[in-house]
Amino acid sequence: DIMIIWGGRTSIQSKGYQRGRNIRLKYADYEFIKKRARLIKTISPEIIRGNLVSKTAINYGTFGVHGIVPEYQYMRTIEIEHGRNINEADNDQARAVCIIGSEVNDQLFNGGDSTGRPVTIGGRSFTVIGVMPFKDQNNSYSGQDRREIFIPFDTLRRYFSNPGLGQDTDLLNNMIAAPISAPLHEEAEKEVRALLGETHNFDPLDDDAVFVWNTARQAKMIDSMLASMQWFLATVGAVTLLLGAVGVINIMLISVRERTMEIGVRKSVGARRRDILWQFFAESFALCALSGFIGLGLGWGICLLVNSLGMKNQVFAGAIVTPEIGLIAFGILALVGIGSGLYPAHTAAEMDPIEALRYENS
Repeated sequence: DIMIIWGGRTSIQSKGYQRGRNIRLKYADYEFIKKRARLIKTISPEIIRGNLVSKTAINYGTFGVHGIVPEYQYMRTIEIEHGRNINEADNDQARAVCIIGSEVNDQLFNGGDSTGRPVTIGGRSFTVIGVMPFKDQNNSYSGQDRREIFIPFDTLRRYFSNPGLGQDTDLLNNMIAAPISAPLHEEAEKEVRALLGETHNFDPLDDDAVFVWNTARQAKMIDSMLASMQWFLATVGAVTLLLGAVGVINIMLISVRERTMEIGVRKSVGARRRDILWQFFAESFALCALSGFIGLGLGWGICLLVNSLGMKNQVFAGAIVTPEIGLIAFGILALVGIGSGLYPAHTAAEMDPIEALRYENS
């Protein structure tokens, strides 16, 4: 539930300024939003340098280098397998320390725990204080984190100015912000646009002036899509069970008709109404239970087969079967068995023995 914010280009004339102006985010924008925003819980500036060569005694490579503040790590799930996170002291003192992704660690240090070891980034010596575990990502705005290096924000501003901007280290690539709660993500985005519109003199309704990737909106859209799919599949399942129940009712009614003499004979020798009712109800329920358990077994087997094919990944978690699903399926199966057995059993129990014998002999 975060928002990634980039500067854009205005498309609406506002406050005496022509449209078409480039909006470039600055460190002052981060400080302004952090101070003024009521609906933003956490915000972090970010500067990215993608042209810095990193070297060790073992190997070298070009990786993305991100200047971040400590809050960034929690919003972006920068977890640590070895070592520690970047803290406030690292940033305040512009320490030459870094956190490296798992693939960076493999390439520069041949894997393992490389905390405390030196690495040269852009010609300057740094010390590794943290190593990330392998991280799966199904989307990214600047590359996979496992191939990135993270250093304190003020360290990057001090050592690595943007080559195309001279010594202006106040410009940001983007900002990361988290709303105080996921349901308020739309209001939080509007507040950010309004505050940036105040500092950069653009209309807050100008969506092109600032680009915002609101992951909460994306998650809401995906949840809505999955909920629609669940309702559709539940409807299909309900209709299928209804048709199955109708089929069982028809089969049992045929059985009742074919066994009319048996019912008449049993009643004539003293069988009570409830005896006939329980007999046919038990047969109907047994038929539903047998076919239902066969279906459950087949479904479970298909799920196990799908899971054994190695199709699981960060998007598809496999065909998950839980005790809750099993109990729901069992409960629905019991209701179908009871519902489809009552009518045929009632029909058989209400037969008049004389009419039953006469019908069979005719």
